[in-house]
Amino acid sequence: MRKNLLSLLFAVFIGLQAFAQDKTVSGKVTSSDDGTPLPGVSVSVKGTSRGTTTDASGVYKITVSGNSTLIFSFIGFTSQQVPVNNRTIIDLQLASDAQELSEAVVVGYGTQSRRTLTGSQASVKGSEIATMPTNTFDKALQGRAAGVQVLGANGTPGGAAQVRVRGVGTIKGGTDPLYVVDGVQINSNSGSAAFTSSNPLNYLNPNDIESIEVLKDAASAAIYGAAAANGVVLITTKKGKSGATKISFDAFSGIVEPTKYLDVLNTQEFIAVRNEALINQSPTTEPAAAMRTTLGAIRLDPALTADQIAALPTYDWQRESYVSGKTSNYSISLNGGSDKSTFYLSGSYNSSDANVRNVDYKGGNINAKISNKVTSRLTVDNSINLSSFIQRGQFGGPAGGSFLGSPTFSAPLILPHNPIYKDDGTYYGTPADGGIAGVLNQNVLMVSDLNKIESRVNQAIASTVLTYKIMKGLSFRPSASVDYRFIKGFNFQDPRTADAFNVRGRIQNQNTENINFILNAVVNYDKQISSVHNISALAGAEYRRDQSENVQQSAEGIPTPQFTVAGAAANPITTFASWTAFKKAGVFGRVSYDYAGKYLLGLTARYDGSSRFGANNLWGFFPGISAGWDLSQEAFLKNNAYVNQLKLRASYGSLGADQIGNFDSRGLYGGGFNYGGVSGIAPTQLANPNLRWEQNVTTNFALDYGLFNNRVQGSVEYFIRTSKDLILDRPVTWLSGYSTISENVGELQNKGLEFDIRTVNVDKSANNRGFKWTTSFNFTQIDNKVTKLYDTLTTLPGRAVDGWIKIGYPVNSIYTAEYAGVNPATGRAMWYDNNGNIIYRLAGNPDSYSKIIGSQIPRYYGGLTNTFSYKGFDLEVFLNYEFGRTVFNNQSAFMAENGGRLFNTLRSIYENRWTTPGQITTVPRPFNGNAEVLGSGITAGSRFYEDASFIRVKTLTFGYNFSRELLKKVKIDRARLYVQGYNLYTWSKWTGFDSEFVNLGSGNNGTIPQPRTLTFGLQLGL
Repeated sequence: MRKNLLSLLFAVFIGLQAFAQDKTVSGKVTSSDDGTPLPGVSVSVKGTSRGTTTDASGVYKITVSGNSTLIFSFIGFTSQQVPVNNRTIIDLQLASDAQELSEAVVVGYGTQSRRTLTGSQASVKGSEIATMPTNTFDKALQGRAAGVQVLGANGTPGGAAQVRVRGVGTIKGGTDPLYVVDGVQINSNSGSAAFTSSNPLNYLNPNDIESIEVLKDAASAAIYGAAAANGVVLITTKKGKSGATKISFDAFSGIVEPTKYLDVLNTQEFIAVRNEALINQSPTTEPAAAMRTTLGAIRLDPALTADQIAALPTYDWQRESYVSGKTSNYSISLNGGSDKSTFYLSGSYNSSDANVRNVDYKGGNINAKISNKVTSRLTVDNSINLSSFIQRGQFGGPAGGSFLGSPTFSAPLILPHNPIYKDDGTYYGTPADGGIAGVLNQNVLMVSDLNKIESRVNQAIASTVLTYKIMKGLSFRPSASVDYRFIKGFNFQDPRTADAFNVRGRIQNQNTENINFILNAVVNYDKQISSVHNISALAGAEYRRDQSENVQQSAEGIPTPQFTVAGAAANPITTFASWTAFKKAGVFGRVSYDYAGKYLLGLTARYDGSSRFGANNLWGFFPGISAGWDLSQEAFLKNNAYVNQLKLRASYGSLGADQIGNFDSRGLYGGGFNYGGVSGIAPTQLANPNLRWEQNVTTNFALDYGLFNNRVQGSVEYFIRTSKDLILDRPVTWLSGYSTISENVGELQNKGLEFDIRTVNVDKSANNRGFKWTTSFNFTQIDNKVTKLYDTLTTLPGRAVDGWIKIGYPVNSIYTAEYAGVNPATGRAMWYDNNGNIIYRLAGNPDSYSKIIGSQIPRYYGGLTNTFSYKGFDLEVFLNYEFGRTVFNNQSAFMAENGGRLFNTLRSIYENRWTTPGQITTVPRPFNGNAEVLGSGITAGSRFYEDASFIRVKTLTFGYNFSRELLKKVKIDRARLYVQGYNLYTWSKWTGFDSEFVNLGSGNNGTIPQPRTLTFGLQLGL
């Protein structure tokens, strides 16, 4: 027994010794996608500093002990830990990870590995925005990318959005980025025929989008030259893949509803505060006399008793104007093909109501992409996108008439005792009846129902691309594309409504045709030398011609409301036509080099010309240089178990801005002048042959990181964007016959910090059925300031209060008197002068009492996404935020008059008004006319410049993905059901409907607020 035990112990000891001895393990690492070898894979021994990498054939060899564990890691693939278990050969397949930093990304005129990217570029995947109930992808970008600020101009379906990349880099010019869809530079001119809030990107079905890349710095965007100063947005759409035909069907439907109703006074409260305002203006007025005056002014019997007044009804104009609607979207796509030919076909239809009566959007598109390998060297890619949609807008909306007739503005302000309908169901307060009582004396629901305002857009975007492989690593790629858009605007003002009653109806028709034609040719070269030197280069040339024609007409005198064509009108009023165009041409190139993936260099340049600039400055040179150092590829970090990516980047370059008038540099003549009864022309604009592009010089420093097996990834970037040669209207002597001339004289600067982080917080997933929690957060901070004006000016003259241009302050700063609240003894509104003294009247030199109190440009913005998944269920919560933007709240200023005029009032204003000496409040006493004797109006100064900051639950999506095992039985590849809430809740100090709007001429007066949407969706793959 003892002998047997000793023998057993000896055998175990010998086995352990053998197991512990070092041995050589070798093998081959390949990709699980296609079985190709993976060179450069890091192979390390867990718990030690010992490691190696695979060679060009994916083969490795390493010395280990028999009980070791090997760690295989490679950027772009999921790392694996494999116990040796005394083996000498271990082959392994690594699964690709699409979230890793090495994925291929689209850059200007090509693609590049993210691992070797040295410029500043933000990415958004199409899958992140496909289910959002927006008609355009630009709104869906909101909060998704650091450095990219997006504001919905309003809540009109298919309406415009404001997109700014790294701040505002101009004073007079446009701020929109350049949009490039599959290589086609989109004409972003919405056309004067757009009576509604139009968006030229409506044609693009979000379900067709593969990815969106935003080029933010000069090194990335310089290849687009004179058009890239405001950033470049590259949209890549899906294309066909060889194999069996796959069908995808996506649909959602839901409800649209208002996010907010303003709390206003009932009939009795308004009568009381109006009496108060009259008595405060004339303290000797008896209350009974004030009551009679009030009742008479609002068309009620002045002899009404207190009981009769108490019994007066209150009508809710808001809930009649702001209504629930429907939204739906249906999209189907097919893709497949053979080794020779592939195709992608899709179609979509979208219908969306606004949260206001008779405002909606309906449209659809058809998209086709076909690729054919004609020979082993030649490939032809053809694509065409056809779209058509109709938008109905509201009277008083952007470009749609006076905001006074807009339900969104007037509904909360109309005096609440006014009925909406008569007893027989017809409209109350028609023009024939004398209107309704109050300053707003038209029935805005009648206006909304009877007037017709719409824009019809038909658009076609097509391209043909040839790719010819001259030899290994060298190819030639010419292409031709056209972007055609026809916009038909229609504005019918019914003769029964107030604005057209006296002229017996009015009809306006406007047609705009845009044609954008582009030719380019690119030569690409790729070469690897000695397995460590990687060179990629391209050179190209491009020509673009863009023209727009506009025809307008208006007529009055309609025999009956059923006749809604101008030919039926009795009185033609105006006819107008215009034509404009510009041409661009340029040559460009890019060279990218990396040594063993460690040391990275990029050079980009474009020599660009534009007909928009002066004859002496038609051409400009726009260079960019960038460099990077990937420390994670160095020997001291390559086998580090915690650091997967650590790359330093820096870039510098110059970009141009050409978003000015097509003829701003030209001496112009205009027609329509009368010389003794004979039609003639006259000079209208002074020429400047030296006018050139606005120049943006950008410096960028960044760090990209991937830690803990890439469970923590992201980047930190700091940039300085200096905008030079800004075009301003400089005064000239009247002896010249002109008042101003356009010159390059201004300068401003944007400095900012961008932070982006993506984390895998918990990952227990196995075959996508376990629990997983990921977080994505981005943050942008920007400081904007004007640094130079012309001559010795420190302030640009002739600016509005909220459009101040002053050296040392942001563009569109707010220059006004600071509101000081209410005098507790008298209830009068007070302001501060610049010495800190209390004043009651803003008179004399504004510089004695005005100062910069804020800016319309936000300082901070970003987004936060948390995604949870478990056994097929998933939940995504996405928030976006914005801080530091100050905006005048036009509508709340009207609603704070508190009986000063015949407008309704916010309840919060009414309840906090001054009523008693000694009372501390910020709301002045009600006063007829709104301005005390020797005092200024209660809405003057900073009082209604409000903080427009917000945090918004943009989307909350809950879905279920059916298991593949179940779907195989019914021959379905994928199936998903989901429910999504959009604009669910907003935290904001804003007292109006919605702080997220863009001032299109009347502030937020008449602006349709963002709606709340609840949708139910289905996604199928066959």
